[in-house]
Amino acid sequence: MANPLFQFETVKREKSKASILIEGLTGKGKSGLALILGYYLSGKNWNKVFDIDTENNSIQLFEGIMSSAGVPFQEFQVGKFTPDLKYKPSHYQAFKDAALEAGADVVINDSISHAWTYEGGILDMVAELKKSNKRYERDSYAAWGDDSIVEEKQKLYQLFRDHRCHIISTVRVKEKMEYDKDANGKTILRSLGEQEIMQADVKYEPDLVLHMISPGRAVGTEQKHPVARVVKSRYVILEEGETYEFTPSLCEQLAQYLEEGTSPEELLEKQRQEYIAGITEYLDTHPNAVAIWKVAKEDAGYKDTKLVDMPLKALKPIFIKLTVD
Repeated sequence: MANPLFQFETVKREKSKASILIEGLTGKGKSGLALILGYYLSGKNWNKVFDIDTENNSIQLFEGIMSSAGVPFQEFQVGKFTPDLKYKPSHYQAFKDAALEAGADVVINDSISHAWTYEGGILDMVAELKKSNKRYERDSYAAWGDDSIVEEKQKLYQLFRDHRCHIISTVRVKEKMEYDKDANGKTILRSLGEQEIMQADVKYEPDLVLHMISPGRAVGTEQKHPVARVVKSRYVILEEGETYEFTPSLCEQLAQYLEEGTSPEELLEKQRQEYIAGITEYLDTHPNAVAIWKVAKEDAGYKDTKLVDMPLKALKPIFIKLTVD
């Protein structure tokens, strides 16, 4: 008789929760698209959509107006994240926990940039550590290894997904500029393109990253739908590099795709592979970090394990500890 521990079963797709990041300049429609996606992912139930608002109550301006989906924005839940609360990742987590307790199906981090660069965010925490500790003032790298910073960085990564609800995060971008010389030797200011206001390596967390091209709006009886380019996708219905108009039909397809299921194990394996590639790239470009990598591996109990064989649960915290801004 076959050992019951070593059996096969018919493969089946399983429901999965969305992990979506929407990036864009101010005014490009990040919040509007996040709300519309939230509406469809919640089964068209605004009461199940919870928005963590860091934008000075701007999300409330949506209430009652007609969306590009042909339904008014109404009765979604708002958590007012004001500057006096400080924008620590752990405080975002507290808002998310409160939303889940209140019955959220969708939680929107709007925007997640504040957890990185605004008052109380990680960059602010590092700056405060440098002021209060002479060792960190002399060695800024060491400040990033402080337990309090590592813990908050781990919480930042945890904000992008949750098996209990759909997570949509928005992130601001800015145009990065640098001084250069033209053909005549004259100093000019050259654009290097847009850059997220966020730690660069969080790109490994979301399953879908969208870059806003234009916002949606309702004009009379007609709707102009949001347009976004897919920067990264683990969802087969949205192709990386393609630009989409987020019509009600496309939003419903995305909700149905996740409801019908895509194996969570498949998504997590894709994520594991991305972390392996990220660590490889980081060590190739930061040879001084190899010693830290070896110590972190040993501390995690994987001293003799090859990188490609390490589980995601070990790779992620090591990567967070390994990398600095």
